Amino acid sequence: MFIARRLRLAPGDGARKSPAVGIAAGGVALAVIVLMISISVVVGFQDAIRHKVSGFESQLTIGPLGRYVDGEGDVVEFLPTMQEAVSDAVPSGAVAMSVRQPVVLKTSGNFAGVVLYAYGNGHDSSFEEGNLIEGVLGSDPTDIVVSSVTAGKLSLSVGDKVDGCFFVDGALKLRRLTVSGIYSSNFSDYDRLTAYGDFGMLRKLRQMGEYEADAVEIRGLATDEIATAAGRLEEELSKRYRSGALTSGVNVTTVFDTGAMYFNWLGLLDTNVVVILVIMSLVSGFTLISCVFILILQRVGMIGVMKSLGATDRQIRTIFIMLGGRVVGLGLLAGDVIGLGLLLLQEYFHLVPLDPEAYFLAYVPVEINVWHILALNAGAVILGGLLMLLPASLVSRISPAKTMRYE
Repeated sequence: MFIARRLRLAPGDGARKSPAVGIAAGGVALAVIVLMISISVVVGFQDAIRHKVSGFESQLTIGPLGRYVDGEGDVVEFLPTMQEAVSDAVPSGAVAMSVRQPVVLKTSGNFAGVVLYAYGNGHDSSFEEGNLIEGVLGSDPTDIVVSSVTAGKLSLSVGDKVDGCFFVDGALKLRRLTVSGIYSSNFSDYDRLTAYGDFGMLRKLRQMGEYEADAVEIRGLATDEIATAAGRLEEELSKRYRSGALTSGVNVTTVFDTGAMYFNWLGLLDTNVVVILVIMSLVSGFTLISCVFILILQRVGMIGVMKSLGATDRQIRTIFIMLGGRVVGLGLLAGDVIGLGLLLLQEYFHLVPLDPEAYFLAYVPVEINVWHILALNAGAVILGGLLMLLPASLVSRISPAKTMRYE
């Protein structure tokens, strides 16, 4: 360690580092920057899309079994027995009844078909409020919130009146609605079809009872808890149905079912990270190996002298591995500083935009995770140490006698 610390990363007594050292350190830095940005962007993108999908589609949904068996528009009865089952299975979830009702919004010059989403007590409206660009969420039974897509199509502004045409049990029912707010989630697949209405108005329109709704929705769970919570909930509901405490069967679905297309798409992004990881590891690995080879060849005379003084091949290999470690350290330091700097600029200033129509987001999202960065650095150190074993083995093939004739 003493010798490795005293040696310069340059041939002879020159103060400037060898070009090979600069290239190797640059290769390590480039690999760290690219991988750090790739991981942060992919994780940030996945989290942003999951958040949007989970905002429109509940993490857990309890629906009537008849809807999935015979296609009838049955409702679910959220009786105290079911409330107890939900509380036992998912004690940390935010539970609310919901109604989703198709409606045709009609103005004097145009019309658009949407689905009104309405939620009962217990619903966290932070997602809807976060997407508002004009107005507020409705407080009056006739208030609705429409997307910027629908508002643009119908030329609506906050405060405008619009006719709502509801088809309920084969009959047409008209309601005069007021636009209280306009939202934009940049998620065009949902924005085209989703509007928000009043829970009480829709239940009255559908003549639902006190405990009746289209579904019971549960949110507020961590992503990795959803599947486990769904299993517990199904077990609790099935147990009560078999005992007769519940008079009708229900079906439990997760956001992974209702938003399967998006989650499968997000899963494919992990493959991109793996491909980038392999490519950048190869690039930085080859430059690092070349650097250590050059460091050894530049000090053949020193190696011969040390061997003649009794130094073992292992000791000399360790010296050059430590020298290579200094190169890796320089690359990691530069890569961390530049990579984190770029990520922070993007997080706070959104310098790189996206087309919302294609990516559902207005800018590239990033998530700076300390554990991911530490794991990346640890992986670079371990991989660099393993790769340096190959050129360091060249030391054992150097003969002290032949170094006298080496130039």
